Amino acid sequence: MKIVVKQPNPDPPYSLHDSYVLNILMEGDTLRLMTQYGYVCTTPPFGQVEGDVEITGIDWDFSCVYVMEYQDVLCGNYGSFTGRKLTVADFLREYPEGTLDVLDETYGYHQVKLDGFLNVGERCLEFQLDICYAGEFRYLLKE
Repeated sequence: MKIVVKQPNPDPPYSLHDSYVLNILMEGDTLRLMTQYGYVCTTPPFGQVEGDVEITGIDWDFSCVYVMEYQDVLCGNYGSFTGRKLTVADFLREYPEGTLDVLDETYGYHQVKLDGFLNVGERCLEFQLDICYAGEFRYLLKE
């Protein structure tokens, strides 16, 4: 029997963990995440860098956003919730003033998933942004 071991994805040069996304823009097949204060470098000295993220070549038919609202427990805790699966365009229309606190990021073959909290006024919801893309995942560093 032949055994093939899947190698882990290489570590990204920056981490979006704890990034605060103020605005999301759809432009053709590109999605741009505009952060408040950037993200963290994953190599020493692990400093914070200012910048945004741009993902190109997005397949909108296979990209979506899950939004969850917790019932009788604080957002993010174990318990009951209600939720919806939305296209990215519908999500942006429904939550135009929403901001994202990114808690986790997962990368796969032409995929990225961002999880965290969706802030809408005084409401705190949970989100999962699933993006399928064939282009580039770009870190746009501000100098």
